[in-house]
Amino acid sequence: MKERILMEDPMEEIYAIRREISARYGHDVYRLAEAAKEWMKRDEANGIRYVRLPIVRRAPVVV
Repeated sequence: MKERILMEDPMEEIYAIRREISARYGHDVYRLAEAAKEWMKRDEANGIRYVRLPIVRRAPVVV
């Protein structure tokens, strides 16, 4: 995001940023996820720690 385009409507600005990010990774969510994984690896190598929350599994509701 080289340029920050400020718009009147905040939602339009959010949509514009999302379109820019999507275009940067070829509109491929898997490429974006791989890039995020690389960011995390780089950050953790630099001493930044991420919180990993446990997965909560609910028992099925019996009616």
